[in-house]
Amino acid sequence: MSIFRLITLVFSFCLSDLRGETIQTFYGPLEVEEPVLLELIHSPAFERLQHIHQYGVAYYTKTHTEEYTRYAHSLGVFALLRTKNASLEEQISGLLHDVSHTAFSHVGDWVFAIENQEEDYQSAIHDTYLINSGIEKILNRHGFSGEQISPKRKEFTMLEQPLPNLCADRIDYNIQGAYFQKFITFEEAQKIFLDLSFQEGKWILKQHDLAAKLVSFSLFMTKNCWGSAANYITSKWLAETILQGIKIGIISWPEFQSGIDQDVWDRLSATQDPFIATRMHMLHFPDLYYRLVNPLKAQLFIPFKCRGIDPWINQDGKIIRLTSIYPELEEALQNVRKQSIEGWPVQMSFLENNLQENS
Repeated sequence: MSIFRLITLVFSFCLSDLRGETIQTFYGPLEVEEPVLLELIHSPAFERLQHIHQYGVAYYTKTHTEEYTRYAHSLGVFALLRTKNASLEEQISGLLHDVSHTAFSHVGDWVFAIENQEEDYQSAIHDTYLINSGIEKILNRHGFSGEQISPKRKEFTMLEQPLPNLCADRIDYNIQGAYFQKFITFEEAQKIFLDLSFQEGKWILKQHDLAAKLVSFSLFMTKNCWGSAANYITSKWLAETILQGIKIGIISWPEFQSGIDQDVWDRLSATQDPFIATRMHMLHFPDLYYRLVNPLKAQLFIPFKCRGIDPWINQDGKIIRLTSIYPELEEALQNVRKQSIEGWPVQMSFLENNLQENS
């Protein structure tokens, strides 16, 4: 290689580094110049999220097969924070908030027996995961600490807020999710993204009709995915399968905690272990093993977390709750909250009862 060519390549590399990079997100391209962000986005730990499905086991039981990953979600949260002028620390926090998810996302909550608790497993281990994955070393090289960008920081109110408020995390999984479920079009998703503003500690929307579609979607997903009896039962079955796989050496703890969905699923599917083979059949055909019934006939009741949202909106200069002008949404939200406390009335099949007794 000639000296001239070598100098040209070095100059091009340096110029590229100065200009940064275009990062593609659901909401459009973002120009990113900060070295810390670029190194984090291209780190193995973050890129692993491309292979972790947003809805966990539901992707494999064929109830939610959309190609929506923790990677796309994390970049979506980052895009919201960046375009709405969050601090660099909060942008980093949003980018990394889901990096500690195990394979199959929230199935980890069932594996470690903390399902339906206030803090999920990936949040509980987030700080430790940053260290073990090498992410904290990247942060340290650029003058940041794990504590400095922790999603648990109370100052990061753009990223996290209690229900039923909107927050960057909740906004993205409702917008992208609503798009995939055809509650909104891509154009409507972009309108919501542009319409959003953060003022005096609140995420606010002006387009009431689009806000109402997001509320309806959040209630739909609470009942049919996030809080459904199917999600609870199949997550429990998959957790039992994973624990058995670890026990007999099909997979290891590190492979579950830092691996990818498809790899773990394929290993479990290939084993001849009777317990695992039975559970995998149950996961493929869950409707054969349980059903929702009249509460008087239920063997168990499965409570769930209501993830319904109630956004702040701007109406004639006043900031109010959307449900204050949409009574039908207020009624629907209250009904789901009531159901979440009462729980889903479930009857397990005769076959499932026998399997439980013999396991």
